[in-house]
Amino acid sequence: MRDELRPSALLSARFFLNVAPFLLMTTTYCDIVTQRSESERKQEAEGQPSESATQEEAYDPHLNRVTYRPVSDFGSLANLIKSAAGTGLFAMPNAFACVGLFIGIVGTAFMGLLITGSLQLLVRIHHMMCIRVRKPILVYDEVVVTTLTTDVRKPWLSPRAATLIVDVSMLACYIGIGSVYVVFISGIIQECIDAEKAISQSYYALMIFPLLFVMNMVKNLADIAPISIVGNILLITAGLIGIVYALKDGIGDEWTTIGPHVDLYPKFIGLVFFSMCSPGVILAIEHSMKKPWNYVKMCGVLNWGMIFLIVIHIFVGSIGYLKWGPAALGNFIRNHEILDGPTLTALIMQALAIYFTYGLQCYMPIRILNYNYAIPAIEKGIFKGTPFLWDLIIRFGITFITCILAAAIPKLDLFTGLVGAICISTLATLIPVILYILVHHEDFGKFKWRLILGISMFSITFIAAVCAVTTNLILIVKYFKYGCAASLLYINTRN
Repeated sequence: MRDELRPSALLSARFFLNVAPFLLMTTTYCDIVTQRSESERKQEAEGQPSESATQEEAYDPHLNRVTYRPVSDFGSLANLIKSAAGTGLFAMPNAFACVGLFIGIVGTAFMGLLITGSLQLLVRIHHMMCIRVRKPILVYDEVVVTTLTTDVRKPWLSPRAATLIVDVSMLACYIGIGSVYVVFISGIIQECIDAEKAISQSYYALMIFPLLFVMNMVKNLADIAPISIVGNILLITAGLIGIVYALKDGIGDEWTTIGPHVDLYPKFIGLVFFSMCSPGVILAIEHSMKKPWNYVKMCGVLNWGMIFLIVIHIFVGSIGYLKWGPAALGNFIRNHEILDGPTLTALIMQALAIYFTYGLQCYMPIRILNYNYAIPAIEKGIFKGTPFLWDLIIRFGITFITCILAAAIPKLDLFTGLVGAICISTLATLIPVILYILVHHEDFGKFKWRLILGISMFSITFIAAVCAVTTNLILIVKYFKYGCAASLLYINTRN
């Protein structure tokens, strides 16, 4: 089965690594050329229309935006880094174990550039749609629906169809992330109280359902935010403990420069996709900025934040892989041989941190189901009962689904890679690129460079995502077949 995957995986890996840098340089250059000058931007920030402003662009979302307690550029940079540096960061050594040290470093850098370019497109499209509908802000799903339903000549989709597509994508993404969090927590609990693994990790995923349900009963985002901040502090502390332990006794001798198992390369793609960004909060950070025009500048908040994330993911992945080689687990702190005080402290901090941020991941699917479906159905008489009852049912159902999925696939690296390949790649790259093509369908530029750029970025991401999904599904089947708790690199060598 490995031989069947090898040609497609190798082709996609080579194609991705060779073409991605060119695409990102093209994106950056062309977007810089088409941007207004800094003096014009400054004029608009001061309330003075620039000379090049057209009648369509007379409405400036930035000037019409009222932000409660706006955030500085540095604060926005911190929020961007905090939103992406989570469970995926601890899986980076396992990702490097799939491809080797050199491919891991180069591949993470190139994928980071591709994701950065796609997010740049998303923010710029958001600005264009705000001008089109004359609104100061639009959330992610509103940007997609507006692009698909408000074309000047003919809408691409009906509002109902566009909303349904976006809602399904968002539900799949955040329920998947929530399930990864449950796998993460249940694995740590098993490591701390059941080192002999007498009870399957799946049972621990079901046992913590009441605790997770309590967290999902927090209804206001303002109440979730302080808890999430505490969780992020604990997560950073746990990561520092893990890095110190990895460096304490020197590196191991089982690492390789280029991984020999080419059929595992797509798994690396899924893990990096999951680790590098949280697409749902990219626009929210821009909405809260004191100077939102600094977000997508060449040396703006988004680019600097993504550069930092790329560097920290490469650093953690390299250190963990050099230490444990192919045995690196989906949470590299669980590779510590001795469960001493600092290691136990780090694991407990991780579990608490992920638990505190679990509600934040489930907030979006609960909100979508409540406001887009349950409440309208109650008002039309389709559903019986009160909004409070259905709100309770939805919160119970979302928690239950995440626990069931975590119990079904209690393998952290595989679940993370699968969610990254399907959900994060779609929201962070595929959808922004599609919107980019649709927005510019009347003006693709000289030699149709925008169309070529969009199709190329879409093709690279789509091929990589399909290969990653296929590989992770095959590895999940192997996991159930062999029942192996060790790294799936060893499962792969047994065939």
